[in-house]
Order: sequence, then C-alpha cells, then structure tokens
Amino acid sequence: MAEIKQSFVVDGKIFDTKAEAENFIRRPKVEAAMSKLTGGNKELTTWLVDNQEAVEMAFETGTIRRVTKVESNRLAKALEALGKIEGNPAIKFLQDNAAAIQDSFRWPSVKRMTAEEKTVAARNTLVAATEGNEDLAKWVLDNQAAVLEAYAAGIVKREVSPKATEALAAYRAKMAAQKAEADAKGAETGNTETAPAADAAV
Repeated sequence: MAEIKQSFVVDGKIFDTKAEAENFIRRPKVEAAMSKLTGGNKELTTWLVDNQEAVEMAFETGTIRRVTKVESNRLAKALEALGKIEGNPAIKFLQDNAAAIQDSFRWPSVKRMTAEEKTVAARNTLVAATEGNEDLAKWVLDNQAAVLEAYAAGIVKREVSPKATEALAAYRAKMAAQKAEADAKGAETGNTETAPAADAAV
C-alpha cells in the first residue's frame, strides 16, 4: 500500500519534522556562538554541537527528565513500525493505542537531589558522554550558562501581538473596574465580600 508522508526540504536535504529542519538551519549560528565560547577550538565546538542533547540532559540531572523532540520523533517512528506488524495479537493493544502512547509518554519522576548531588550526577553524566574526559566535563559544567546560551542561538522568539496585549490590558481594566464597583456596593450595604482579583481570571 502506497504511503503519503509529509517532509521538509532544506538545501536538498529531506527532514521528517519541521523541528529537524529548523535545527539544520540554525546549526551554523549555534556553531558560531559556540566557537566564540571555545576560543575557536573547532574540535570542541563540533563535539558540543553534535552532543547537544547529551549535554542538556546532564544539566537537567536531578529534575524530571523532559521528552526531547528527538526522543518524541524516535517514539513516533517506533510506534509507526509497530503498527505495520501484522498477525501478532500480543501487540494489538499497543497498535490500537499508538496515538495515546505518543501523546502521554513521560519519563519517570526522579528523587529530589541537593545542589551538590546534582552537580556530582551531572559531572558523572558528562564524563561518560565525553568517554572519560574529566577536564572537558568540568569545563562544560563551569560554563553551563554560556553553553546553554550558545545552544539557543538562532531561535526566533515569538513576539506577542500588540492587539493581544491591548486586549489583555482592556480586559484587566474592565475586571478592575468591576471589582471597584463591587467593593463600593459592598461598602454601602455592609457586605465585605469582593469580586475575584483581575489577575486570577487571566
């Protein structure tokens, strides 16, 4: 059976998802930002860019692990492959509920850790990712904020529409006026109960 599949093309390269295409477009900007941080060390810059997911996961050690876009894509492909298997009733439940599994997948929660424990765990993760290079692992940890900033290079932040901002301001003003009116009526009647705060409704 023929299958129609949407894809994204950038400079002749085909990507399964928009996120992968955007990451490909952003890579030169990330490399440039990282190169400044590493003092032009090409080998280190390339390693940091190629291993972004591993580095970010090390920084998140001790917190609930988020499902990355790459992991979500891998899960989608795995479920898609699972759905093509025929004649095996043992996996029918997974096939029938593939969409729900994809949507609800989360990593298990982790025990709370102190700042010191997080640092040790992150260092151990980075040492493993760098194949035992303790100096590199320490450097990455010491420069955590700058590394994360470089990874964010080229990300276009969505600006809030001026109309949306104006509408929110008008709504809050309206709610504040209603609250003031209710307070005034309450004072006249001796009723001290007031309307909910405007921010609580937003």
